[in-house]
Order: sequence, then C-alpha cells, then structure tokens
Amino acid sequence: MNVLTASPSIPVSDRIPLPQKAAFSFGIWADYLCTTLLLGSLWMPYFNIGMGIDPAKLGIVLMILQAWNAVLDPVMGNVSDNTRTRWGRRRPFLAAGAFLTAMVFPWLWRPPASLGETGTLVYLLVVGMVFYTCFSCWAMPYYGLQLELTPNYDERTRLSAWMTFFGKMCGLIGSWAMAFISGPLFAHPETGKPDLVHGMQVSSWFIAGIILVVGLMPALFVRERYYQAETRTQARDPFWQSIRESFRCRPLWLLIGMSFFLVVGSSSVSALGQYVNIYYVCHGDIAAASIIGGWKGSVIVVTGILCIPFYTWLGERLDKKQVVGIMLLISLIGHLSNIVLMNPHHPYLQVIPGVFESAAISAIWLFVPSMKADIADYDELQTHRRREGALNAFYSWFIKAALTCSMGLGGLVLSLSGFDVKRASEQPPEVLHSMLLLYVGLPVLIWSAGLLFVWRYPLDRIQLGVIRRQLEARRGAM
Repeated sequence: MNVLTASPSIPVSDRIPLPQKAAFSFGIWADYLCTTLLLGSLWMPYFNIGMGIDPAKLGIVLMILQAWNAVLDPVMGNVSDNTRTRWGRRRPFLAAGAFLTAMVFPWLWRPPASLGETGTLVYLLVVGMVFYTCFSCWAMPYYGLQLELTPNYDERTRLSAWMTFFGKMCGLIGSWAMAFISGPLFAHPETGKPDLVHGMQVSSWFIAGIILVVGLMPALFVRERYYQAETRTQARDPFWQSIRESFRCRPLWLLIGMSFFLVVGSSSVSALGQYVNIYYVCHGDIAAASIIGGWKGSVIVVTGILCIPFYTWLGERLDKKQVVGIMLLISLIGHLSNIVLMNPHHPYLQVIPGVFESAAISAIWLFVPSMKADIADYDELQTHRRREGALNAFYSWFIKAALTCSMGLGGLVLSLSGFDVKRASEQPPEVLHSMLLLYVGLPVLIWSAGLLFVWRYPLDRIQLGVIRRQLEARRGAM
C-alpha cells in the first residue's frame, strides 16, 4: 500500500480527508517560495552578483529581517490562538496573509536605481519588514493549524509526508530558478550575458501569483478539527502567560535544539555553496554553474521524493527521533564527500552528495512538524488548553533566530574567505580553497551538535499513547 494513503491501522475517525490533506499540503509552496527560495537561492546572487552590493551588508539586512520576523511570530501565534470567528481561528488569517504577502513580494526586487548601495539596503530593510509582517500573518496560523488536524501519532507523520512531497515538488522547480533567471530568455540584448536583475524582476510577478493561489488553498478547503468541539469556547490565553508556559515545555526545548542546528547547518552555507560551484568548480561561469546547480537540486528533490515512502514506513516502526538521528548521520557522511566531489575537472560529481544531503532536508520537512504536533498533546496535558499557535510561534522564534544566525554567518563566512565580487572569475586559488573548506566543514560541526538534542528528546510512541488516553478521558475524543 502507498504510504501516502491512510493505513488500515489508523482509525477512520483519526484520518484527514484526502482533499483536505492535499489542499493543506499545497500551502507549503508558499513557505518554500517566501523563505527557502528567497533567502537560500535568490537573495545573495541577485543583490550581490546582479547589483554589486557587499555580501556582508546583505547578511546584516537578512539578520535584521529574520529578527523582525522572530519578534512577530509569538505575537501572531497568540493572536491566532485567541481569535474566535465563524470561520475559525486560523482561516481568516490564512486568507488575508496570502493576499498581502503576494502583493508585496514583487517590490522586494525593485529598489530604485537612484538610491545607491546604502539607500538600496534601507529600501530592502523597510520593504522586507513589511513583507515578513504579511508572511507571519499567514505562516503562524498555517503551522498552528497543522498541529490540530489529527490526534493520531502516525497520521501526523503521514500528513508531514504529504507536505514533504508537495514541498519537494516545489523544490524541484525551484532548484532550476537560477538557471531560468540567468538563462538566455533574460540575457542582456547587447552582451548576451546573463541579466539576473531583469530575469528576477520579470519572474517575481509569476512567483507572487503562485504564492497567492497556494496560500489561499488551506483557508478555503481545510477544516479546523478542534474549533467547534473545544477551542471555540476555550478561555483566551494571555500573551505573557502563553510565553511562560511554552518556556516550561521541556520537549519543545529539545525539539528547538535539534531543529536549530539542523537549520543553521544547512542554511549557513547555502549561499556559499552556490559561490563554490560558480567560482571554484565552474571558473566564474554563472550560467553553467546554474545548470549544474539545477541538476543537483533536482537530484536532492527526486531522492527525497523517492525516499518518502521508506522514511514514513520507518517512522511507523521506530520512534520519530530515531529516524531523525539516522537521517542526520547520513547527511553528515554525504556532505563530507564534497571535499572530493566538488571537482573543477568533473563538475557534475557534486551532484552525488545531494543524494545523501537530502536526508537532512527530509528530516526537517517530514518528522519535525509531526513531532511539534506530539508536543501540542503533551502541552495540553500540562496546561489544559490547545495552544498550537503559541507553541509553533515559540518554536518558530528560535528557528528564525537560527536563520538570523545563518544569514549573518553566511555573509560573514563569504567575506572571511576573501571573496571579492569585483574580481569576477579571477579569485585567487587560496580564496577558492578557503571557500571549499568552509562549505564542507561548517555544517559537519553544527549538525554534530544537533545530534545531542536528538538523543535527549523524550517523547516516543508509547508515551504519546498514554498522553492521548489521559486527554480523551478528561475532555473526550476529538
């Protein structure tokens, strides 16, 4: 049986209807486009290579934007938990957030040419803060809603598997974004060279349209499972009380720890990996490097998609934290192979580590969201309230802190390597080798720290079964 369909071992009452599961999973595209694609693939090449802005300064802007986002998330999570409308707690915010985020997105890529570098950085800071305010209005209710769609331990993993599948399909397309933007369709008419600025400005309208459509789908087609039965009449949760309760939740802290190091390990060298590919492997040929990057991204996504049934099967036979630990070890080994396979004489060999690196990405997409839902049950047993929005926002605050560290670290590491965009393809050999060593070594050190938190995470299948029985004895089945 396909593991993306409901297992006979999962009671019918616990299953999420297929149309709702698909509609909710489409929403992950909005998250990918507004975070992974924007921050990991497009930001540095567009504003550094395309517009010539210093990478360290761009990293500082990203740090400020992520810090702003981190401040917003707990507020938005608490507001979402405390909202009572005829349409539920989450859906009104999902609709408004999708619309506003899509409207602002194209303007990120259109700073007036007359501003100069400092003026452009200020523009990015202001428009970026507006953008992430709108996005937080969508993202916090979206991930809060995910935690309340089913009370079943394994159905939560299956929902995450669906979200992972849809996310990887979007990632498959997104991995070719730089190749498309830097391709002949947007080449400079006089020189024939890639024109990143023109390509991104045109593409931004289409990306905004996709954000609007997929962002609206959870608002229009997904039911809030707990709203009518429990949370509609639940007492509102004061903001600071909610923060204190989240602060005392030990399993949440351990999940935050493992996620923090997973994210920092992956994101801190995301931009650096592009530069190593362009300047070390492909000798400054952006178009050729983008094609190779597209193939590597495709391999990561396809491998991840093909492994979803296996990971889900494994997650139903082992505890989730055990599977996450295994996946992280696989990624460590695969990433270390880049020291040999990032080879200027055989540029396509760098595609091979993508097979192994996809495991860490899959761990973030597939099991961590399911584990957050488990923590929501643990938290309800302690607080006597459903606080999915607050828990997710508290978790998200630290993930945004991880991204803040990553963005600042990414720009700083690029500068410390000695890279100078004014030299174009004429980077000294010692700079290129420094970039390669930093790209390989930094994630290995950071992911190793994440393994300690995976080992200490306390919630397993047996304990969650006990918690569910205690909750249902107290307030009935949902």
